[in-house]
Amino acid sequence: MTFKKFVTLAFLIFCFDLVVSGQIQDSLKLPLASLNTMPGTINWKLPGGLSELIEQYKTVNFKEPGLDGYRVQVFSDGGNNARERASKIQSELENSYPEIEVYLSYQQPNFKVRCGNFRTKAEARRCQLEIMKDFPGCFIVRDMIRTLPD
Repeated sequence: MTFKKFVTLAFLIFCFDLVVSGQIQDSLKLPLASLNTMPGTINWKLPGGLSELIEQYKTVNFKEPGLDGYRVQVFSDGGNNARERASKIQSELENSYPEIEVYLSYQQPNFKVRCGNFRTKAEARRCQLEIMKDFPGCFIVRDMIRTLPD
């Protein structure tokens, strides 16, 4: 889905003509000496409204605090003492596999314990096979995963 958005943005940028001139103005100035050509500057003029379009694209597509990915679900239950059982499994998972991030969440009516931040299903499958010996019945789910800190 994000690849489609990237292609769409690239198409929009290339649809607009970027004006390149050799005159010095108060726009972005890049030294040509670094390009092994004659000394001078390149001035880029963005078409009117393109900056606003890019900002609108960012606000629409990056409003979520993560991105689509996969996690391995180890536990899901509702009912009596579900929170305590989920917390116990969460601590067991954190102690057994300290390199994998573990998440406890509540999606009504169930408490869920999931682990990992995997971009591909293959990565999630490797994790699933590793933890399956201690937590049989775990399975891969699509989820919003955390991205790396900026």
